[in-house]
Amino acid sequence: MEYIKIGTIVNTKGIRGELKVQSFTDFQEDRYRTGNTIYIFYDNEYLPFQVKAYSPYKNQDLLVLKDHEDINLVEKFKGSDVYVPEEAETTLFEDEYHVNELLELDVYQNSNLVGTIANVVAYPQGDYLDILQESGKHSLVPFRDEFVLEVNLDEGYVEIIEMEGLL
Repeated sequence: MEYIKIGTIVNTKGIRGELKVQSFTDFQEDRYRTGNTIYIFYDNEYLPFQVKAYSPYKNQDLLVLKDHEDINLVEKFKGSDVYVPEEAETTLFEDEYHVNELLELDVYQNSNLVGTIANVVAYPQGDYLDILQESGKHSLVPFRDEFVLEVNLDEGYVEIIEMEGLL
């Protein structure tokens, strides 16, 4: 079975086994629906878990796993990645992308390589590309047509506009 990474467990919250997940998906409501199965890559294997509860929490997501409602049962998963089976992949419209497709794409501005996409951050006003520049500095660029000229998954790059102060 093939899997798609949808997030990373960054910490726990409280004593009831809540996991803080930095998600790489725009479909949290679907992915983390009560009763759905997610997989945590731990100790070199994909371990299946059923979602008991989900809620958004400060630009992250909180998950509770069925039969693991105790911090002592889940603390070991900190730093582990969260996956879903590839066949569970959601169909997208044209000009929509899964976050994992965008990660690590090269970013060009006026045909000059300026960095790579380190993350996609969701804010209430929209998604932003977190671009790790060659200098090591991070910049946020709105993931909108006004700023992103082209996304080419086949060739592995994104072209953004030339604009003073954008990077």
